Amino acid sequence: MNFQHVKLRARALFAPKRVENDLNDELQFHLEREARKLIDEGMAPEDARMKAQARFGSTTVAADECRDERGTAFIDNTIGDIQFALRTFKRSPLTSFTIVATVAVGLGVVAMLFTVLNILIFRTDSVPDINEMYAVERPQAGEDASPFTRRSLDAIREETNVFAGAYAAVNEVDLRVDGRTMSVNLVSGDFFRTVAVNPIMGRALSPADDDRAGGNPVLVLSDEGWRRFFNRDPGVIGQTVLVTGAPFEIIGVMPEGFRGLQVSAPDFWAPLVRIADFLPNVRGSEEKAGAQIVGRLTPGISMESARAQLAAWDANQSASTNERTISIELLPHRGTVPQPLEAVALFTPLFFAFGLILLIGCANVANLLLARGVARQREIGIRLSIGASRSRIVRQLLTENVLLALAAAAGGYVVSRFALEGAVSWAMRTMPVDLGDVNLGVPAADWRVALFLVVATVAATAFFALMPALQATRIEPVRTLRGELVKEGRPGRARNILIGVQVFASALLLICSAIFLRSALSSSQFDPGFRTTDTVLIEVANEPKRTALLQAIASDPTITVHAGVRPPLLAALPRGFAVVGAKKFGITYKHVSSAYFDVLGVPIVRGRGFTAAELDEHPIAIVSESIARTLWPNGGGVGEELRLEPDLTVRQGNAILTVNPETGPTEAPLTPRTVTVIGVSRDVAGFRVTDVKEAGVFLPTAIDLPRTLIVARIQGNLDMARQTLLERLTRIDPNMGMNITLRTVARLETFFLQIGFWVSLILGGLALLLTVSGLFSVLSYLVEQRTKEIGVRIALGASAQKVTQLVLAQTTRPVVFGLLAGAGLAALLATFMLSTEWGALIATIVHVTDPVAYVGSVLVIIVACLLAAWIPASRAAKVDPMSTLRQE
Repeated sequence: MNFQHVKLRARALFAPKRVENDLNDELQFHLEREARKLIDEGMAPEDARMKAQARFGSTTVAADECRDERGTAFIDNTIGDIQFALRTFKRSPLTSFTIVATVAVGLGVVAMLFTVLNILIFRTDSVPDINEMYAVERPQAGEDASPFTRRSLDAIREETNVFAGAYAAVNEVDLRVDGRTMSVNLVSGDFFRTVAVNPIMGRALSPADDDRAGGNPVLVLSDEGWRRFFNRDPGVIGQTVLVTGAPFEIIGVMPEGFRGLQVSAPDFWAPLVRIADFLPNVRGSEEKAGAQIVGRLTPGISMESARAQLAAWDANQSASTNERTISIELLPHRGTVPQPLEAVALFTPLFFAFGLILLIGCANVANLLLARGVARQREIGIRLSIGASRSRIVRQLLTENVLLALAAAAGGYVVSRFALEGAVSWAMRTMPVDLGDVNLGVPAADWRVALFLVVATVAATAFFALMPALQATRIEPVRTLRGELVKEGRPGRARNILIGVQVFASALLLICSAIFLRSALSSSQFDPGFRTTDTVLIEVANEPKRTALLQAIASDPTITVHAGVRPPLLAALPRGFAVVGAKKFGITYKHVSSAYFDVLGVPIVRGRGFTAAELDEHPIAIVSESIARTLWPNGGGVGEELRLEPDLTVRQGNAILTVNPETGPTEAPLTPRTVTVIGVSRDVAGFRVTDVKEAGVFLPTAIDLPRTLIVARIQGNLDMARQTLLERLTRIDPNMGMNITLRTVARLETFFLQIGFWVSLILGGLALLLTVSGLFSVLSYLVEQRTKEIGVRIALGASAQKVTQLVLAQTTRPVVFGLLAGAGLAALLATFMLSTEWGALIATIVHVTDPVAYVGSVLVIIVACLLAAWIPASRAAKVDPMSTLRQE
């Protein structure tokens, strides 16, 4: 192909009328020339023209051959197909709208889920050359793995040349700043230099701000923090905020879209050297605080060389400290979730559930197109009889459906945006207020979402359009021209399969919604064993303010009694051993003040509780009933002695709290001691949503000790009293920690189950609605097509009941098969879940084998399908046989 050929084809595409006129003129020239020769030979003009036309042949065929030679026939045919499709849509707008709306709903709900997944996995941060950013990780961290520290960063810089720039970070620290819950990332001074992103206002953190001598109390706002808390005030630079009582100056604002290599941007960044201002518990051991190390790979260094240098460095570190370590690795750090495969595994069941809606919609549309194919048999027969090939007609039908699918993709995008807006709005309205300033934003869509919609559209078109198109062309032109309905064109088997698929998906989704509903109702009645109706948890984040806060709590008129507990009530419990005689038993323990059992309504079933004068140095303890039975099977417990010993083994999977020399103390290990049991408390189930059970051994403590959580009982309206108390305490410490009611904690389990219920109910409702509408449409069309047959049956003596049964029988088999498949798969998945460890844990909350949920869902689908089929069936029973026969 040369330039002249390209020029001619471009001319044919962009100036088709001119090219067609030239073609007609050229063909006419050849005819006139041949006719002139014949006239010159003495033939009459009329006879000459007729003979010239006969010699030349059909000008239409010759024109088509010339068009084919241009190489633009495919484009010309496609344009013609599109024009014909648009005329077809104009003749049946309701059918076209139904197809577009049905597929758009299915595409929309799937695109909604993909938009969220895109934020977590595929959308990298706005950082130059982000592919150079790597984090130093221990991918298979186990029991003896120690986190990296700031000293680790210094050592890597000095002893390797892996990174051209690197920083240490402590991410996602949530605390109250000026009375508002904010999120902060603590970073070393080279952070902004390493990521190579400059602020849009002010300046970024510098190494001087993070100087080991103390640094500067400054912070840099993210665009999100600037918007949320300062309403994009252009004069924000230079303002100060209080962090645990210390003023921090705002020195810069980062651009929109920069997340700091995290999945979601924090509200601000602050120097890592000031970590004690944000995490008071690490004061005095700041250098040992665990941190993440991220760097920009040195240009020219290979991954093999970088990993080898890090492995050698790690081995030297282990040898110098006599610690056993595990493998060290470089992993990409792009601002996405660190375990993408786990995220995909989590989203796979959701995609399956949401994809069922798209599957039902496609099946519904396919059934509708099958019915339309029967109606268009005469049109297709005529086109086949005048020379059109079957592949050419299939292509035309597919073109029509591709146009509908593209319109559905645009509609799906709109549906996904409205669905996300509604979901976020609903979540923000229903979120308990005492969870803090929860900020949920609507995930933005980008080119990946658009690409996903296009790919999903192509897949949907292949599913709902190809089979009807092939089915519609499987006819005999001669018979269809006589008006006969070709048996092969009646897609009974395909129609039944599609109905069964719809019922199957509806059954699966409705069973899930019923399971969640029943589980939510059961959860709302679950008794955790704690007094939840009037109890609030108060966390002291700033220990120097503890005395003032305790005085305010003690003098508050709404608080009737308060106590202390360490570790916090919802935190994982430290472990130890109880030694009785020659036997050693593993136990969990906590330190509580004297009023603890009274505040939470946990009775002492035998013996007595602690007194206010009994503190940690007193060799006494209270044990739970179950521990008492374990230690002394023959009964008793009160007055018995046992020896308590620490368990210093770190089990990361069980989240055991012990002293870690790298991160500083969180809960001091148990001091070996012999104690006397003075009381036995009732067993407490605890909150299943946190997977934290109540301790088995209680030791006395004072409420004013550091890291002790305060639990208080409030009188009056709980929400109003909690808010009033929070405002009062915030005036003392603007950076108050958690302030949450136990009622909210108890409701969290029900709240998450309700989310599952509403999601599955909406999906199940959509599925059932699409199934019922599709069933109704198909049966209505079948009744219309079989009017003659039904009229003959009634004329021959068939009763209305028999005719109704005949129509209902059209759907009985696919509906029954669909119900059995849906319920069977739900039961199979439930059985598989129960066989796994995580599934068995979930099953304690979600009753996956609830028979009422299964039976109820199946009955709902049966009733809905019967109603959808009854109207066309009753209409068929009322056919007038005489009118039908006269029409024939």
